[in-house]
Amino acid sequence: MPDFSKALRQLRPKELSQRQLFQSDNPVASLSRQLVFLKSRSPRQTVELTPLEGVEEVTRLGRHLLIRSVYGEDHYHGNVRIGRFSCTDLQRFMSVMKHKATIADRDAIVFLDTETTGIQGGTGMVPFLVGLGYFEGEDFQMVQYFIRDFDEEPSMLLALGDLLQRFKLVITYNGATFDIPLLETRFTLARLDSPFTSLSHLDLLPGARRLWRNGHGSCRLAALESRIVTFFRGPDIPGSMIPQAYFDFLRGRGSAVMSSVLKHNVHDVVSLAALAIAACDRVVDEPAPLDNPLDLYSLARIMDNTAEWKYAIRLYEMALSGGLPDPILFKAHENLAVLSRRAGDHSRALALCEALMAHSSFSMAAHEGAAIHYERIAGDPHRALEIVERALVRLEDAPETRRWRASLQARRERLRQKAIQFQ
Repeated sequence: MPDFSKALRQLRPKELSQRQLFQSDNPVASLSRQLVFLKSRSPRQTVELTPLEGVEEVTRLGRHLLIRSVYGEDHYHGNVRIGRFSCTDLQRFMSVMKHKATIADRDAIVFLDTETTGIQGGTGMVPFLVGLGYFEGEDFQMVQYFIRDFDEEPSMLLALGDLLQRFKLVITYNGATFDIPLLETRFTLARLDSPFTSLSHLDLLPGARRLWRNGHGSCRLAALESRIVTFFRGPDIPGSMIPQAYFDFLRGRGSAVMSSVLKHNVHDVVSLAALAIAACDRVVDEPAPLDNPLDLYSLARIMDNTAEWKYAIRLYEMALSGGLPDPILFKAHENLAVLSRRAGDHSRALALCEALMAHSSFSMAAHEGAAIHYERIAGDPHRALEIVERALVRLEDAPETRRWRASLQARRERLRQKAIQFQ
């Protein structure tokens, strides 16, 4: 019969050594060191990768690849000269978009974009490439942090965090829902302090949508860089293929394709900077008569919710003179009527409201505006009451109109009391 107790005693030392291997005081306690240890113990042969351009950067957590490029003051990206980026213009853009950050120095601004391994579920998505663009003097510096295998991620994050300490504002494109939360998660998993806690963040995507979605449809970065910046990438790897390109690189089959990924990331960062300049131009520069009417309408809608709402009147007028499609034409007239009344141009406001009330589509703004005019300006509550009664007849009894109906009914009751006093 086998001596099982003897066999168990022989196993215990091995079991203990395996347990001690990953205790916190062991040299291979961290995740990165565990990966290095396991790779060194693995019997499989590693594939020699074709080197990419760049220099190997060594940190206390390992090593990673660093790629640098520089764009001079006169470099054009499409029709935008990157060197004319203005911190003053950006501050105005952020003010119009209700962004509270205050930045006085453009050297304190960094543009960021990541390339990742794709949706893997849980914490499995890894940013294998982080591209940063920033101004240093008159030049635009482009820096890329690239990991040649997953065990290089902590080293990359450490170096990335050190660099980001120099800046006060990070600008991304859809970074509020993707890049920044992803990187914050990776910093946490690597047990490193996130540099983003001390950085203001401007996600350019919401502002780009407000400025250009009506006139240009898709607001993907690649779409707007061609339509607004007039930059055309030429042959470019689609974003959906980038995760697979990285996995092929890890298997030693994709160094040439990985060069395309690096180039794609450079285009993303520089296009982001160029699009930020174009967005600032749209807000700062005087509009031209030949501007896209839909773009003028979009800018007017932004301005009529700011302290510069009077400027929106001119923008609506220019958009209307340029020609707008019917649904937006109707809305532009509504907004112009409201602003005209606010500006004290009551005759114009009334004329716009009466034209809208004659339209086949129901306009709450027009009926309400006309009722306000006759009640408060003309002093004719009977006429105001007629308009409200007509509005209630025209207003369909649909769930989405309940708030309008309640508002009109309240106004009707008040006008009835007022009309009795005027009899």
